[in-house]
Amino acid sequence: MRRVWIVAGLVVAVAAGAVGYQLAKNWKQYHYAGTRLKADLGRPDALIRTASLSQLPRDFLKVPIARDVLTEDLVYYYEQGEDRLGLNGALKRIAYEHDLDWTDRLLVSIFNEPAELALWRDGKGALRNYALVVRRNALAKVLQEAASVALKDSQLSAAGEIETPAGTAKVYALTLNPRRTLLLISQGDRLVVLSDPGLLFDNGNKVVAEAQEAVAQWLTSDGTLSRQFALDDGAPPAAGTGKPTHTVAIGAPALSLGYGAFMPGFRGLRFDFGSTWSTSVWVEPAALPKTGLGDAALWKAVPANPSACVVLPLDWNAAQKVVTEARNKPNLGEGANLAALSGSALACWYGESTLYSPVFVVKIAAGLGDRKASLQALANWAIAQRDAKGGKTGPATIAEKGGVMQWRSATPVAADVLAQHPKVLPAALAARGDYVAFSPDGALVDLVLATLARANPSVADQMPAGDGTLALITPRRLSPMAEQEALAALSDGDDTSLRDVAQAKLPSHMKALAAYPPYRLELPAPGKPLFGNAASGWQRVEWRTKEDAK
Repeated sequence: MRRVWIVAGLVVAVAAGAVGYQLAKNWKQYHYAGTRLKADLGRPDALIRTASLSQLPRDFLKVPIARDVLTEDLVYYYEQGEDRLGLNGALKRIAYEHDLDWTDRLLVSIFNEPAELALWRDGKGALRNYALVVRRNALAKVLQEAASVALKDSQLSAAGEIETPAGTAKVYALTLNPRRTLLLISQGDRLVVLSDPGLLFDNGNKVVAEAQEAVAQWLTSDGTLSRQFALDDGAPPAAGTGKPTHTVAIGAPALSLGYGAFMPGFRGLRFDFGSTWSTSVWVEPAALPKTGLGDAALWKAVPANPSACVVLPLDWNAAQKVVTEARNKPNLGEGANLAALSGSALACWYGESTLYSPVFVVKIAAGLGDRKASLQALANWAIAQRDAKGGKTGPATIAEKGGVMQWRSATPVAADVLAQHPKVLPAALAARGDYVAFSPDGALVDLVLATLARANPSVADQMPAGDGTLALITPRRLSPMAEQEALAALSDGDDTSLRDVAQAKLPSHMKALAAYPPYRLELPAPGKPLFGNAASGWQRVEWRTKEDAK
């Protein structure tokens, strides 16, 4: 998200190339020699629509928990970051060397322009690739003066052209430093900035047809990106808030770490800012499980005091197709019958375990024939012992007692995990009554069994969770878990400066987070997990505390 600021300021330099081509005769040529990025420009992973880029961080801090946890450091981070300071220096250099009247006030005005910013995941799943679409209304003065210097500045070069319904649009490259080059495409009163040439060009420096089609739509049609996220469909703005100043929408593939195809009923999450922030979910009611988006019974099965829990409206048939196809892959062995499972699943994280070891609880499908055989196949597929090469060496061993079936992996827990979490046990899968529980940490499966036996309190005993409850966050328990995992991850990296900053500042931020009560994300009308007869689109949800139920 830091790139929001980088991109906004770059609009000034970008516009120089966009107009300069009309006067240019002998541009130097830019040739892309990198690797085509695997980003579908027609399907962004996230989108920011804002009336003012400069106000976005400060408005975000109007959420009390964000203000107390992130503090003004968030604004300082964006406004004083190395990239933005370097950008400001470059713009001032251009103005000085070419005797342009680009005042600080003019440059600041660029950050107040309305914009759409689309983002895509990189190979590590981070939203680092982006495209900015803006109108150039406030840039008229800059554009006029930029045309006279475009041929004289060493950072701009011609990179090609694309065809749009409005004609040919020139593509320019703006080199910031040896590690970063932006692409700039301008036509009419619109400007598109791409964060990396690999979003548009392939390895042979040719324009990718699908990318060209997406960019052409952005240049010739208002609100194309907003329509791709259906931002104007569904629930109207909250009473008294008017049209949102900022909207941040994240699609299901990014939120689910790439597993969104298994949750077709859930398509995304968004946050809107009018006078306050509000939250909505994007749903396809017809694609949700028959039991609806939520299931109150699941909250009675998971142990009390989680750090966080979230409902997963899984399509088990879609998952079964993947498992079936995987049967022919090396080292995956036999497949599992996921049709043995039904409805949404509930995933919960606990401070006693690790961030990478949640526990999943789901119901067994009604009318399942050979229950034991089906669950045995599921356990064989999920936790059977593996040899040094990853191949399965035999079926998971079952232990039965008092109506409980349990399977535990014979693979020992890694020593580095035990050093941080000594109570972690090998992965386990268990079934009791109508429920199946699985976790890479078998200790959490034991807790679920104790909860189902009423020997341990459940989340439902602590908070009025029902069919409309979609998620739960317990800051007091989440904060130490997040701090420990963050510092552990940084301890293995080479960036000592980042690690030092985290060690100095993270504890105080996590302490501020821990002071907040538990929050649950709920549908505003409990008991309507399918949103009644609502059409596909955005549906507003609410963050509530235990006190709100009184």
